[in-house]
Amino acid sequence: MRWNGWKLGMVLVILLLVSGCGERRELETSAFVSVIGLDKAEQDHQVKVTFQISNPQVNTTQSAEAQKEPPSDIVTITSVDLLSAKELAQSSLSREITFSHLQTIIVGEELARDDLFKHIIGSAIIDPEMRRETIMIVSKERAQAFIHANKPTMETRPHKYYQFMEDNWRKTGFSPVSNLNAFFQRTEGELFLAAYATAERDPIGIRHDDDYSAGEVPQDSGDPVQMIGSAVMQEGKMVGMLNGEETRISQLLRRKNLIETMTAEFPDPLNENYQISLVLNQSSHTEIEVDTDRSPVKIDVKVPLQVKVNSNIALEDFTASQKRRDALREMVKEKMEEASDSLIKKLQENYTGEPFVWYATARRNFWTVSGFENFEWGEKFKEADVDLHYEVSVTSFGEQLSPPAFKKFEEDK
Repeated sequence: MRWNGWKLGMVLVILLLVSGCGERRELETSAFVSVIGLDKAEQDHQVKVTFQISNPQVNTTQSAEAQKEPPSDIVTITSVDLLSAKELAQSSLSREITFSHLQTIIVGEELARDDLFKHIIGSAIIDPEMRRETIMIVSKERAQAFIHANKPTMETRPHKYYQFMEDNWRKTGFSPVSNLNAFFQRTEGELFLAAYATAERDPIGIRHDDDYSAGEVPQDSGDPVQMIGSAVMQEGKMVGMLNGEETRISQLLRRKNLIETMTAEFPDPLNENYQISLVLNQSSHTEIEVDTDRSPVKIDVKVPLQVKVNSNIALEDFTASQKRRDALREMVKEKMEEASDSLIKKLQENYTGEPFVWYATARRNFWTVSGFENFEWGEKFKEADVDLHYEVSVTSFGEQLSPPAFKKFEEDK
């Protein structure tokens, strides 16, 4: 029997296609874990792993058949590590557990502050299903309690809930965009900010809209979970916290800001009895220069900031004169620089390092990696001379009932 070239080619193609079916897995035989919770167990070197497994039939074309079924199942296993807990969980689950749809990892604060955490998460990343894009959140309470308490009314699918929350972080800046990839990149001494959350309420009274941490927002009803502020991680464990305002500023001081826009309250420069709401964003990257040849190290930072008036409660007309417009711009500049200086002072006094990724700029001044490591950037930052300036431009003064043209007004005397 003679084989033509094209027939042989067709056989090879078919063999290649069929050979990929050996590891196939039917959807109905899989248990898709969307959220993992990690807590410190009572025994030494043990961890409690909570798996939140999505119900694939909820909110689908088969939802009519699953009207009385819960949107997810929650199972907690105590073991030596995450992957061992995954195997042990199969003792009570008929379907095969998979991390292919894993969206979020919740870490209880008690475990996050323990050296055990970096060993647990470091050993788990070898699983090819553990994606480095997985969202990382630190919960004030135990992760097991947080997962059970988190029952959002607007979104029954847990993986969609956390995806939407991450999208909100990019728009508000209340929490950092934190994932496993960034965490593993900064385990050598640099500070890493992880989103901070809680389902416990501990209101502290009315403050500015971003001057809260998780659980402190004065909320009377709605979903129990609050995500605002950040957990400060260093060398793989939690060493402190930043509130919502400090978290926002931390992202503005990075060379590349991940926040699209954010709304904040400021004192009205024309009427001290009122606050004015402003929308802030950046049109270009923050400029950072680091002089490592002098002692102490000199750091120059210029932050471009665009401002739009969002809500003007005092109904003051900033378009009436250049003097009024300058007062608004100077007020924003002063308040932002004051808050940024306060944050830098807090970091220098309490931590060895910074979360702004300024070390990447300083590293360019060294020929070798070992040279930079011997420089001990974290210690140098504690004594660094930081010169920080905001370059504020006001692009909109808000909607007016009768918006006047600038040229029709005389300057205030």
